[in-house]
Amino acid sequence: MTKKDERIIDLPSARELSTVLPAVRAVRGLANLALRTGLGGEKARKIMDSADQLLLQSDILSLPDRFNAVFVERGWIATASMSVDAMRTALKKHEEGDTDAGEKVILDWILDPETINLFAITRSKSFSDVHGRWHQLREALALTEEGRYWSAVPLVLIASDGFASDVLGTSPFEKNADLSLFDSMVAHPSSLPAAIARITKGVRKSSDDALSLPLRHGILHGRSLGYANRAVCGKAWMLMIALVDWAADKRDEEARLTKDEERRSTNWGDISSSLQKNRSDKAAIEAFVPRNWEGPFAGDLAEHEPPFAFHEFLTGWQTRNFGLMAMRAVNITRQKHGHLAGRMRADAEHMKLVEFEILSVSQTTVARAEARVRMKGQSLKGDVGGDFMILAFCHTASGEIAISTYEGIWQVQQGCIFDLMHERTIEKREARM
Repeated sequence: MTKKDERIIDLPSARELSTVLPAVRAVRGLANLALRTGLGGEKARKIMDSADQLLLQSDILSLPDRFNAVFVERGWIATASMSVDAMRTALKKHEEGDTDAGEKVILDWILDPETINLFAITRSKSFSDVHGRWHQLREALALTEEGRYWSAVPLVLIASDGFASDVLGTSPFEKNADLSLFDSMVAHPSSLPAAIARITKGVRKSSDDALSLPLRHGILHGRSLGYANRAVCGKAWMLMIALVDWAADKRDEEARLTKDEERRSTNWGDISSSLQKNRSDKAAIEAFVPRNWEGPFAGDLAEHEPPFAFHEFLTGWQTRNFGLMAMRAVNITRQKHGHLAGRMRADAEHMKLVEFEILSVSQTTVARAEARVRMKGQSLKGDVGGDFMILAFCHTASGEIAISTYEGIWQVQQGCIFDLMHERTIEKREARM
């Protein structure tokens, strides 16, 4: 590791922005002076607004380094998927003298089923044709939700090892495994490599001592028995999410190298324009008012609204129209339509949807909706059914979160197939809570 790579803020993508900040402050000062002396007009005001937006966001640049400095010893690391708000809040708790409270903030974010579903499970599917790992991770999530950490933790570690070995070509837990990548936060020595170094420490003898880290060798070899707790489980999932982020950065590394020259010529005005859009998006999110639809859903449904998406996905499943299912299935990894349709066929091969009724739909955020659906199906073990909660998200064509439903499409999370197969109904989930 060279001196210029000692911090995440020194990575190329961050360094270009950080080096331009002094110029931004200088330009802002001149524009402000022009306004105060009556020499500046609308142009000076726009320059100040753009500079203020950029400077407001500049603290994000140092956030990963500050976060890792405090929490890497506890098994938490900064990755591209990690919530900025969670990192900020955790650091604030630490600065107030309560690092344990900060760790709880991180743990609550990691163990949110939506976090695991999106960042650990759904995104991992595009990196391997091994279909069983998806079910393995779904089972690990179910065990996690039930608090069955004895089973959940080893299963997550096994899945992490298998997933990473597929992408890397060798186990990332082997000595001297090369995890380095160009311009990658998660691959930085202070992030994933540091976390792996901590969880792969050798364990010489069996022990019941309570663990705070998912010690991989000790747990999988039956030596470390004090792992069955919420914190260790959360850090195991953190490892899986970090490995998926690493795989994504590995896949895009050549593109980042190609774009590095373009990044060098990017001026702060271009960046501030991007931040202006972020500001507009934030305003749209804050202005959002939750919406509810009650069944029965008969007649025409608005194509840009969640009820239509749920109805199309379930209709495709019921009629075995896997092309329609794929069109309405979550596809943030941007698989080709034919490939995704094939995955839908494989997922639903042993789980036929006989009938369904959408009881209600709620849009809880600008890009998230949930439907309460009564489903009956036929699986290898016989008839199954009940009331289920199904999620949908609004994504743009590039796989990003859509702020406006008119610029995105509602896509349904395929986990409902697994839920019906194993009868993970709303009532059973509530009974476990």
